[in-house]
Amino acid sequence: MGDGEEHGTSLPEAGTARNPARAHAPRSRRRWVSRILQHPCRIFTAGVVLGGGLFVAIFALIILPLAVGHRTDLPLERLYGGAAVSIAARLHAGNQPNPVAQNPRALEAGQVAYLTCAQCHGPTGKGDGVYGRATYPNATDLTTGDAKEKSDAELFWITKNGLSFTGMPGFAGQYSDQEIWQMVTYMRALQSGQAPVAAVIPTASAQQLAVANPAGTAPQQGAAVYFAQGCQTCHGAAGNAPGELGLRNGREATAAIRDGRRGMPAYGQGQLPDADLQKLIAYMNTFNNPGR
Repeated sequence: MGDGEEHGTSLPEAGTARNPARAHAPRSRRRWVSRILQHPCRIFTAGVVLGGGLFVAIFALIILPLAVGHRTDLPLERLYGGAAVSIAARLHAGNQPNPVAQNPRALEAGQVAYLTCAQCHGPTGKGDGVYGRATYPNATDLTTGDAKEKSDAELFWITKNGLSFTGMPGFAGQYSDQEIWQMVTYMRALQSGQAPVAAVIPTASAQQLAVANPAGTAPQQGAAVYFAQGCQTCHGAAGNAPGELGLRNGREATAAIRDGRRGMPAYGQGQLPDADLQKLIAYMNTFNNPGR
């Protein structure tokens, strides 16, 4: 006998795999498949996981880029968007009443603060502002049913926090809660047709805009800051807005800019560093508006 027989073993036959793991691999796979088939829940779970991963990949790589680029309504898109905004506002806004709802001074202050909103929502709130018609979705008509049906608290929450994936910014960093409530008061006046006549701000001319030069003199750099901060939307390109919105020069302007005024937000260091503030004052010192 050979050595294999002496020890109670036999030599592998010709053509037989020498690796036991490989020899048992097909049988192990069959057992695994058999176990899966015996548990339909596992099949369902695996399908859900695989399908979910495939959906996420398609959504991230195909649907989102198409959604960002499209500029026309898909079927039911407006209806879905309006419902989503309403649900979000109801969930987050609470039910606080407007503390300045019947305050005439709040209405006046809200009118001034609303000039920022008018760039998109229009001077009378109809969504026809110069930027509102160019955004997608376009700016909301504040005088229509959807806006009227929202509570003051919901309008306050939307104005303060903004709405993601729309052109609506949040103004928590520019206006205090009191000022935002004043804006809501003015919106309600627009809806009822009892709002004061909106101030007409002179449009900046090409010559006035050409003064702005970030690399020029201090006044020219200040003009660049002035236009970048949107000051012209309320005060005119050269401080030439009507009434209280007009600016004569930069005298005593530092305190007003840093602390804010009625209807005007405060600009802190984070939004307007001291160096930019000094340039801004230099530009404002070039204003010469009689009567202010």
